[in-house]
Amino acid sequence: MNRLEQDRSTVTNWKWLREIVEEACQPIGPYWPMKTFAYYNPIRDLEHLPFARAIEEANQLLGAKGFLPVEEYRQFFYQGRITLPALERALGRVGPPLPSRATIRVGARTIHVQDVWRIHAAYGIEILPAVLLTWNLELEGLTTRFRSDLPEDSRSSIIDRTIRECEKCRHDPESAYLHNLWKSSLAACQLSDPVSGLPSFHAPDPSRSAHTSERKTAFVPVDLPIDRTLGDWLDSETGSVLVETINTHMIKWIGAFVDEGVAGWSMPSRNKGFYAAWKELAEGDLSGRFLGIPDLQQKFGELSEAPEEMLCKHLEDLKIPKERWQSYLSRHLAQLPGWAGFIRWRSDHTGYPAQQHYPIDPLQYLAVRLFYESGMVEGLCQREWDIEGTLPALLGYWNEQRQREQALSLPPYHVIDPNNHAVCHQAWRLFHLAQFLELTPIEVHDLSYSDMSTLLEWLDLFPQSAHGPVWLEAYEDIYREYLLRNISGHQGVAPVNHERPRAQGIFCIDARSESFRRHLEAQGSYETLGYAGFFGVPMSHMAFDSHDHLALCPILLTPNAEVTEVPRVGQNDRVEDYLSGTRWHQLSHHLFHDLKHNPFASCMLIDVLGMFFSVGLVGKTLFRGSFDAVKQWLHQWLGGTVATQIPVEASRGNEQGHARLETLALGFTLLEQVAFVEGGLRVIGLTKNFGRFVMICGHGSQSENNPYYAALDCGACGGSHGDPNARVFAAMANNPEVRKILSDRGLVIPEDTWFLPAKHNTTTDRVTMYDLVDVPATHIEDLAQLVRDLEQAGTHQALERCQRIPGAPTTVSPSDAFKHVKQRSMDWANSRPEWGLSGNAAFLIGRRALTKGLDLDGRVFLHSYDPTPDSDGSLLEKIMTAPLIVGELINLTYYFSSVDPWAYGGGSKVIHNMVAGVGVMLGSQSDLQKGLPLQSVNDGARHYHEPMRLLAIIEAPPDRIRSIIQKHALLQHVFHNQWMNLIAFDPGPKNFSRYLSDLTWEPVTMNI
Repeated sequence: MNRLEQDRSTVTNWKWLREIVEEACQPIGPYWPMKTFAYYNPIRDLEHLPFARAIEEANQLLGAKGFLPVEEYRQFFYQGRITLPALERALGRVGPPLPSRATIRVGARTIHVQDVWRIHAAYGIEILPAVLLTWNLELEGLTTRFRSDLPEDSRSSIIDRTIRECEKCRHDPESAYLHNLWKSSLAACQLSDPVSGLPSFHAPDPSRSAHTSERKTAFVPVDLPIDRTLGDWLDSETGSVLVETINTHMIKWIGAFVDEGVAGWSMPSRNKGFYAAWKELAEGDLSGRFLGIPDLQQKFGELSEAPEEMLCKHLEDLKIPKERWQSYLSRHLAQLPGWAGFIRWRSDHTGYPAQQHYPIDPLQYLAVRLFYESGMVEGLCQREWDIEGTLPALLGYWNEQRQREQALSLPPYHVIDPNNHAVCHQAWRLFHLAQFLELTPIEVHDLSYSDMSTLLEWLDLFPQSAHGPVWLEAYEDIYREYLLRNISGHQGVAPVNHERPRAQGIFCIDARSESFRRHLEAQGSYETLGYAGFFGVPMSHMAFDSHDHLALCPILLTPNAEVTEVPRVGQNDRVEDYLSGTRWHQLSHHLFHDLKHNPFASCMLIDVLGMFFSVGLVGKTLFRGSFDAVKQWLHQWLGGTVATQIPVEASRGNEQGHARLETLALGFTLLEQVAFVEGGLRVIGLTKNFGRFVMICGHGSQSENNPYYAALDCGACGGSHGDPNARVFAAMANNPEVRKILSDRGLVIPEDTWFLPAKHNTTTDRVTMYDLVDVPATHIEDLAQLVRDLEQAGTHQALERCQRIPGAPTTVSPSDAFKHVKQRSMDWANSRPEWGLSGNAAFLIGRRALTKGLDLDGRVFLHSYDPTPDSDGSLLEKIMTAPLIVGELINLTYYFSSVDPWAYGGGSKVIHNMVAGVGVMLGSQSDLQKGLPLQSVNDGARHYHEPMRLLAIIEAPPDRIRSIIQKHALLQHVFHNQWMNLIAFDPGPKNFSRYLSDLTWEPVTMNI
């Protein structure tokens, strides 16, 4: 017996229903809480499909667009951002397959289907809506003037030829040509003039006319569309607002339940789970009485304790066919994809503290949502049609009504005139296509009906809905050619330095590090390398004086160990002062929070503390630098700072007495430390010629009043700062026991090489060093020089960034730019403290010599890799399966937030409101906004982030890359389904090849 056909009353195991819900969740991407903002592909569960197909499916379910509007791509074409050769190449690569008949002969010319498709993509040869026919022909006179987008060369060519062939047309060749062309188009299509009613040059085909006149509209039974719920179907048919009402109530309940300390009064009974808490409280919710649900109190009394049983009951009450349950539930989830995505994430992360205490999952959410839908549908159907609120009852009623209407319908004058219909679909398109093909009226007039039909069929084979993939490919092609040409032309330009560098800097692969590395290398004998910002050490980290356990690694990984930041030895008095100040701060914070939410105390709070907060308001608005200095002084006076360290050695106990996650080991064993250091150094190719300093430089950001602060931090560290990972890696690499084992394995690190942890603040361009008390006295002078050079690099980096940031000064000195970015980080009214990773476009895996000194505009992720010692591809495999995928996730977050900022993105910051401490809504109530805000990707109407798929460039033999792809289904999905583009730079012959979805390579040729 099929599990879906089991009687509900006999079911005791709901595993089958949970599986249906789990499958229904797949198109809805999970959403991380904002404080740990994670980059991700919002339709990641569709990566098994080709890119364009996945976008189409997501559009059907979510109503979200996966490409820029065609009009925007055409503007890029008119502006020269997309060239004609790029468009032609894109048509050949991703355009429709060639039809069996790909050419026709017109006069002395041969027209190819690609010519028609190119014109259709660039200019749009669309069907004219019938209601606009008279307007366009009589009032607008569009058959007497060229289209405004007709290229000037075509205009000149047509006019010159018209004058040569018709002396009488000299006074107005444009009007004469178009008048005759319109008549010829009607004739070729065997149609009458829709204005005058006069027949065309050829008499219409009798059989064609008879067929049209005899055509009758067949009765098509009504059925529930596959992408609709009963609620939104009724909304579209009747103008009701069932879905909006359901969404309003669901947002209210979810927002209260998932609150993480923002609300002054927490929702009762949350520890019982979402469904149980709602069941307990909903009966007392007076607003439910206005929903139009019949016998509401009785329905509340009939609620089961099991959400599974109630979900099943509601679906059966609506009589939804069981084979459609999965798609039906997917549509329900898609009606609030942000909240549904967050609930899915919560249910997938059972270790998340809030989920441990207050469990919620998609099944509970759906059980509550379907309760409202079944009741409201029942009420609407009873009020409007006096029928049951079930799918069969609605289908029966509407089919009966439509059959009755069809039987009573009056004849033909209710139907669009067949001739006018054909004019809009055929003659209008032929008329416009002929202008771009520069056909003469005689050539169009002499077209056979078969050739005319072929031209129009070619247009039909390439509808506007299929233009997006072609335009995207052309858009990407221009940048790809530009970048590869620059890299190819740069080979041999950067000098090869075999001397010992002053220092090496290992930076995150983050695209913002690219320009900083370039400016640091310009300061002297520095060598820089790129490595994922968690430095290969997945770990949970608990900062000093914090109870948060942060997973500092990519979202693809799970930490197996935890480290805890602790005070250094000998600071008992300072620690006591610090903790005392912290306790006073927490007391004042909680007291203020409680008073602010108290209905009586809040009235007096403004009078008592109004002046105090006014000082702060004026200070951080008008005197940001001074105000920040005062805050820092107060912080030092109240408690000061405590020098800390992060012990990395494995420990069975918990000597510091801190709470820790019991499932994780505390620290790392010696062999684990060796593995992390050796793996990291070998994968980036740093195995010899070490400097006296090897700086391990993580990164983070600094901003005020910015809910998206985590989106500016390190994506490889799960949306957190990367300095703890840098400190841990450096501590491991400085361990003498680790170095001894590494030496035995052939990786010799000189005794005078010191690994120095640091962090690059990407908003202020300052670099902070850590654990400086451990630096040997012999390195103090070198350290001072490094600090000076880092500051100089920061000033030049700040000036470069000022050229890109709207409103920033562009004609100032590097030192003034350095001051500006610092001030900008403290501006609480600034919606764009920095661009973050906006603009990212490529991911380069290879040696620094490929790009050293080359300005990549801060758009390229740089991961160091030396292909020479990696003959088996094991090191490259690690990079391709982890950091490269992280880069893809970052890129797709920006891509989708750019192409549809209101569906995939976060909308505008102007109307954002924080909710529950987990995300933002638009206005007072909306879906949870999932992606990046408009201000993170756009400068006004201009796309600062050009939405393109990531271009991966790998310095390695193509066969090595292909063999790695064949071993991993994840890489096959990404590359074979065109979610990312791949270029190989073969270090032997030094040429580029493009990877194709059929596992072959295509040589890339460029004009240097």
